[in-house]
Amino acid sequence: MSGIEKLSALLPAGLPAELSAALAPHARLVQLRAGQTLIGHQDDTDDVFIVLDGTLRVELVSRNGREIILSDAGVGAIVGEFAALDGAPRSASVTTVGKATVARVPARQFREAALATPESAGWLALRLVRMVRTMTERVFELNALAVRSRLHCELLRMALDAGIDDNAATLAPSPTHAELANRIGTHREAVTRELGYLTEQGITRSAGRTLSILDVGRLAEVVRAAAGDVELIQRAREARLGRA
Repeated sequence: MSGIEKLSALLPAGLPAELSAALAPHARLVQLRAGQTLIGHQDDTDDVFIVLDGTLRVELVSRNGREIILSDAGVGAIVGEFAALDGAPRSASVTTVGKATVARVPARQFREAALATPESAGWLALRLVRMVRTMTERVFELNALAVRSRLHCELLRMALDAGIDDNAATLAPSPTHAELANRIGTHREAVTRELGYLTEQGITRSAGRTLSILDVGRLAEVVRAAAGDVELIQRAREARLGRA
């Protein structure tokens, strides 16, 4: 098997076959250490990165040092495509949560390959639409919901992303209370207090670096009571969770 064939085999199955085949000859493997910055906010770079192993964190840091976590990108995720498409500076920073391996693709080759066929262009359009929907949902939560309800939404979102098994989900390694606070725009103490309440109610359980969502259906019901039939609840319905 050639080097290109090996790399093509590593690219995530979620990519359209034609796009994967077009990107493989231009992709280069990059090994990253824990805590390494891959992309800096406002950097004038435009490479695209496909996560092959590990997790990347997309975030912004204010001038006074406050961290705002936008999302985590796991295996199969793509980061950096905004700059590749519009040529503008980077819109956020991207760092590794632990050791990671990515495939680096030059912007021109990614752009040409992604727009070369209707299938690839449609895939890219749907990907961008999903990102806009998620950000719209989080803007609503930040402006319309109390802190505890924002935490409930974030936990439900993370549970759905992690995968549901018998109405339960496991987040391992679990996000720290500070990381959860940075995701929903609050302070660590508020997260600690609400997680304690959820544990008392039998919805969550913490053990070491593992956070278990013991009753995802009930968590979805709590979210629905506060936020209504938002898109997050539609995802929960698709997962057939309780009365969500």
